Amino acid sequence: MNPLRVIGGRCAIVGGAMRIVAGFIPYTPGSAWLEGFYGLIDICLLLGLIGIFGTMANRLCRLGLAGLVVAVIGQASIIGPDPVIFEIDFYLAGSAILLIGLAILSMAMLRSGQIRGAAIGWLTSVGLAVLATLAGAELLIAPAGIAFGAGFVLAGRRALTGTFPASDTPRNRTGLAG
Repeated sequence: MNPLRVIGGRCAIVGGAMRIVAGFIPYTPGSAWLEGFYGLIDICLLLGLIGIFGTMANRLCRLGLAGLVVAVIGQASIIGPDPVIFEIDFYLAGSAILLIGLAILSMAMLRSGQIRGAAIGWLTSVGLAVLATLAGAELLIAPAGIAFGAGFVLAGRRALTGTFPASDTPRNRTGLAG
């Protein structure tokens, strides 16, 4: 099996599972172990995103690639300390960019019949995060994180099994190959 698929799948499962657990841990500002935990989650999810996309790259259109690029930029921007520079909270900005990328990637996945459970988990996460922000309902943040993590666990499992339903046959719609 492709090493990228194995590493990406395992990282997605581990990162997703840790993100689910993080939904039950109260945030404590300045907690070194918690920041380390979040950092490990973010690194796993970044590697997971790349591996997950690699399992279905030849089945997604350019929209899927665009979603991946946006999601990777968002995920990469939140790894490490969460600075506020020029009055921009980089964690909030990166999280928003990540969710936009995952929404785009999820739409491409649903359109091509790829890993529907993961796509639905990520879209649920986006919806809950938007609702939490607009309505000021902080109680929705934990369920959004749990749906987010579940999407990664489901996608990681699919990456490792390498099994795709008949509707998931390669379509070479990336526009990247000749």
